[in-house]
Amino acid sequence: MITAYVRDASGLTAQAVGPGDAIPPGTVWLDLLHPDEMERLTVSNLLSADLPTLEDINEIETSSRLYTEGEVAFMTTPVIVRSATGLLERGLLTFVLAPDRLVTIRYTEPLWFAIFAARALKQQELVTCPMEAFLGLLEAVVDRAADVLERVTADLDRLSHRVFADHEDRTVETLAIRDGAKAPRHQVVDRTHVRRRPPTTVSMRAVITAVGRAGDLTQKVRDSLAGLERLVAFATTVTGPRMNKDQKSRLKTIGRDIHSLVEHAAFQAMQTNFLLDATLGVINIQQTNIIKIFSVASVAFLPPTLVASIYGMNFEHMPELDWSFGYPLALGLMVLSAVLPLWYFRKRGWL
Repeated sequence: MITAYVRDASGLTAQAVGPGDAIPPGTVWLDLLHPDEMERLTVSNLLSADLPTLEDINEIETSSRLYTEGEVAFMTTPVIVRSATGLLERGLLTFVLAPDRLVTIRYTEPLWFAIFAARALKQQELVTCPMEAFLGLLEAVVDRAADVLERVTADLDRLSHRVFADHEDRTVETLAIRDGAKAPRHQVVDRTHVRRRPPTTVSMRAVITAVGRAGDLTQKVRDSLAGLERLVAFATTVTGPRMNKDQKSRLKTIGRDIHSLVEHAAFQAMQTNFLLDATLGVINIQQTNIIKIFSVASVAFLPPTLVASIYGMNFEHMPELDWSFGYPLALGLMVLSAVLPLWYFRKRGWL
């Protein structure tokens, strides 16, 4: 499908170009969405340059995505698009910038692209020439990357709160204590009892999954920004002589915005790794607490087991076996030997 954005006296209009139709005069921007071979050849003949196919775009190496053929500059960059499943994925967008028109080749339908095209039709000053359309699309790509990074930042803040939140139930009781050292009066003191409720392993598992998704999305944005950074540097060198002062200033501003977003994405990647390590640490603490409970339980039941083992011996001379209160004594010893270790552990703060 070919959409021609034509500039005439009435402003900018969008016209669909069907198979065999001629390109309308005054076209400043041609958008090729899922182009077939006939459409690709039609535009190639118009530009006197061979447009890349889908296989060429996917197989081309990163270092070879930016090249020129005569006065036509070919620039392919990864962009963030939403897939059919609703997930954000990495797609490829190719700019073919000729002196008299811009051609975009895409096999995805990102929302930001449609929004820019609709704005260009309403605000006629956005696309007055091919270079303006090229710069406007670059700004839309950068804005989309910034929006995705803001979303990832919000997700990481929410996940960080889930990991590091103080899971406590607080109850306050008022006690009257007598200060007999200085004066026979009463003071009222608030004493806070804290009962901690640590997050469950299931919730931490969900956090790890969400952190992994945020890290994967951050990596895709970094890949897109790296491609845009190379594209801007290439465009500055190759198409710089065609630009006026304002266009050069816009391209320079786009480059600075991309550089700041690259630094922000690097910080988010570090934050993602930190949050992942912290989540794993919380899970390790939970597992350690479980092992501690089993260890304390085994230690607490060792003395009762010892008492029961002693009185379970089959020796002939055991005077306690003839006592009328021998059985209650043995039960009492087992209960006492279980309670005392638990009380000691509690006193030392091990429980």
